Amino acid sequence: MAALARWCVQRRLVTVLLWLLAFAGITAGAAVAGTTYSNDYKVPGTESGRATELLHEGFPQLGGDSDTVVWHTASGSVRAADVEQTMSRTLDRIENLPGVASVTSPYDGPGTGRVSEDGRTAYATVTFDDQAQDIDKGEAQAVVDTAKSAETDGLQVELGGSAVGLTQSSGGHLAEIVGVAVAAVVLFLAFGSLAASLLPIATALVGVGTAYAGIVLLGHAMTVADFAPMLGMLIGLGVGIDYALFIVTRHRRGLKRGLSVTEAATNAVATTGRAVVFAGATVCIALLGMLILQLGFLNGVAIAASLTVVLTVAASVTLLPSLLSFIGMRALSRRERRRLAEHGPEPELPTGFAARWSAFVERHPKVLGVVALVVMAVLALPTFSLHLGTSDQGNDPKTATTRQAYDLLADGFGPGVNGPLTLVTKVDGAEDKLALDNLDGTLQATEGVAAVTPVTFDSGGHTAYLTVVPESSPQSKQTS
Repeated sequence: MAALARWCVQRRLVTVLLWLLAFAGITAGAAVAGTTYSNDYKVPGTESGRATELLHEGFPQLGGDSDTVVWHTASGSVRAADVEQTMSRTLDRIENLPGVASVTSPYDGPGTGRVSEDGRTAYATVTFDDQAQDIDKGEAQAVVDTAKSAETDGLQVELGGSAVGLTQSSGGHLAEIVGVAVAAVVLFLAFGSLAASLLPIATALVGVGTAYAGIVLLGHAMTVADFAPMLGMLIGLGVGIDYALFIVTRHRRGLKRGLSVTEAATNAVATTGRAVVFAGATVCIALLGMLILQLGFLNGVAIAASLTVVLTVAASVTLLPSLLSFIGMRALSRRERRRLAEHGPEPELPTGFAARWSAFVERHPKVLGVVALVVMAVLALPTFSLHLGTSDQGNDPKTATTRQAYDLLADGFGPGVNGPLTLVTKVDGAEDKLALDNLDGTLQATEGVAAVTPVTFDSGGHTAYLTVVPESSPQSKQTS
């Protein structure tokens, strides 16, 4: 580590240029290649996975993603002649768009039950040719634009579904920008030196920026979910600033002890840098542990996040010492430099609360170890009653069309319509068909069930499915 740090300090310009070249090159490659993120959440071997496979085998026409177009009248009914004419014409236009397999209207055919009791809300189902992860964003946007064109002062049109979600803006990186700004202020207050406070952030940004572009390229080689870059960025900024802070703090202490800039930077990487590498390796091992879960969509996430950690660690032990040599003694505040010039080097003595606390822990290791174990056990107790689930479009911002469609459906048809359950089975003979004919009535009488569709058989009568709508919302404990 010392030799590496010494090389980076002695060839500081080369080191910085190499990092900037890597950042620019990978970013340019990512810009040219474009993103190919894939939210393929298939979980082979699970009950839901087997049901999905069985449904696609028996009903290939249901293989595409199903989204909804919801409309709501401020007054009057959705069955009014002008509203029906407007929406029927709009749905016909949507059905003729590229990538759309079919549209089920509430005004005719099997969709006639898709009008709310108060008559002010209705919805249609838009079925695409492909699953959401394979749908072109432009095709989904065309559906959104066509449906939205039907809006008037008294008619609200919103859309929901996975494909429509592709058109939603992520909202940028405002949260990360605010976090970095707050970190810069805290570091400046702690160091009293603008140069020293900016170095951990600059190092983390270069490492994370390079990794972010690398994740885009990684998406062309394997399945990477669209939230992987965001996860990598959050982890990378956290560990990147943290690791760089360790090294800068050790470097500043070396300067106060009278070491030269080169010696202080080399010593910081040789000591604290080893801890940084070890910590980074531990984080990577923990992240790569997701690979043993054998969930395809997590593999890309694990590798993407690990790549970010590796690059932030590499930047901390190579780019950072180079930057420290550039700023020289300005790593110390003006007051610290003046004190060093007037009073000479200061011995590094353990002082303050941290020193007193560590000494106290050393004197009472057993008692404090037991106390720590008890505290952790108490904090872990809530995990036994933890209710696990996944977010859906009911968690989207209130201004998003997906969230407004979600709320309109919940208000008009009950919260369960946003999370219907599909039951699929193989059919073997008349006895199975008889059992299925009676099943919808039994399910309808089941507590917590709002509605049940009639059983639908495939053309050969070998596979059947029906849909159950619960009374409670998809994320509710009652639904589980």
